[in-house]
Amino acid sequence: MKLNIAYLLLHDQKFSNWRLEDFVFKRYHFSKDYAERVGARGNNVVLYTFHQDLRSVKEFHLGGYVLKVFPVRFRFPPFVPIGNSHNLEVFRELLEGNFDIVHFHNYYFWSLAPIFFAKLRRCCGWRLVAQYHGEPELQTFGKFVHRPFFGVIDKFLVAPDEEIYWLKKMHVNSSKILKFPNVGVDTSLFRRVGEKEKVPHLIYAGRMPFRPRALKEQNPWLILEIVQRLKRKYGNTFKVLMVGDGPGLEALKSFSKSLGLEENVRFLGFVSHSSLPPLYSKCLLAFSPTFMLDLNPLWGGALKEALACETAVAGFNAYIKSYEEARRRFGLLLPTDVDRAAEFLCRAIKDWDFLIEAGLCGRRFVEENCSWDRVINRLLEIYRNLLLGL
Repeated sequence: MKLNIAYLLLHDQKFSNWRLEDFVFKRYHFSKDYAERVGARGNNVVLYTFHQDLRSVKEFHLGGYVLKVFPVRFRFPPFVPIGNSHNLEVFRELLEGNFDIVHFHNYYFWSLAPIFFAKLRRCCGWRLVAQYHGEPELQTFGKFVHRPFFGVIDKFLVAPDEEIYWLKKMHVNSSKILKFPNVGVDTSLFRRVGEKEKVPHLIYAGRMPFRPRALKEQNPWLILEIVQRLKRKYGNTFKVLMVGDGPGLEALKSFSKSLGLEENVRFLGFVSHSSLPPLYSKCLLAFSPTFMLDLNPLWGGALKEALACETAVAGFNAYIKSYEEARRRFGLLLPTDVDRAAEFLCRAIKDWDFLIEAGLCGRRFVEENCSWDRVINRLLEIYRNLLLGL
């Protein structure tokens, strides 16, 4: 069955500083991967998004799908870092188009309200799939505001257990909630391609933001603070690779220098997606500096990619009290207290066999549950079941 599918990535790139050509042609983004892979299965796919520099709509015919980029007409609410850009022309296209499925990436973006009214106008039209990709900082209030619009969503795709718990607490019908990876991994690309360095290497690969207020978003600043304490305990016999760019990159470099980490920390800047596996492979541990109840390979793109390369991962949880509690199946769950995190990290670096085994377990889990082939097969099954009323 050939499907007509609209993917909605309803934010611009103001937060990332990406130019239009960066997003379209140069940078990896999971939304493009979804669109391309679903389009390659013979479906008609359009991906809608915004860009802050445009004055008119731009259309690109890419590998197996169409990308339509709209200018931003207004922003609401103010002071939200991402997800508050709008252009109502997108919803006109949804109303006029012949879509079977509309897949909304990140249902906490503030475009949910106009999607709600568009779907009501379509009555028995397309099915709405909404996927969790995190929640921007300062948007706790928004979690309550969006609840009245959840009724039109036919299926929630959610990776973190804490978000599933939250939806149920908000009285979302359990039959509408499905535990599902937020993204897939190309396991033929992301695999171990080298040996671990004899001098322990640690890695963070992701955005380099200005210092966030909480651990809802990636916080590489926390990594540097922990590394400073680790240096006191472990000396200079380790290296940290900071991979990626973003608006806070220069500030992070200055902060690292102020902590005296020039010998230990290297900022590599932007690295192409295909060049990441050799970096992950030589590292003993990859940081995912956000709050987690547990290490969950269904959640987080970089976390999955590191595990696929047989590299253990480290997340953060303020309630971790002991090193034994910090040791997890796929790596470490570190406390947010930087001194205790450095202490546990120092012990883990010496516990080499544990980290190697955690990486191997991660590779097996990702192959079995998170490869792109498995994700897309399951996603298309979800779409078809929705259309059949199952």
